[in-house]
Amino acid sequence: MAEQTDIEVVDAEVVALEPRSSAQLAQATATQAALVAAGGIAVGAATVAVFKRQRSLRAAKRSRKALGEVVASRRFLVDVHLLRN
Repeated sequence: MAEQTDIEVVDAEVVALEPRSSAQLAQATATQAALVAAGGIAVGAATVAVFKRQRSLRAAKRSRKALGEVVASRRFLVDVHLLRN
């Protein structure tokens, strides 16, 4: 027994968009250029921050090694109060 499938016929039309004027194209291009520039600046700033962080971590690691072997380490929470006479 053959399966029966329902077929839907759709009627459609192609609609052309209105052509853009040269002023609209120039504004869109300028906006796109500004967004690309802002993105480039953000990526550059993030890259600089990552490299500075890595450099400071390496320097801190080197200075710890220069102190010698660490046998124990303690951390203290210090709360300082200034009193008026």
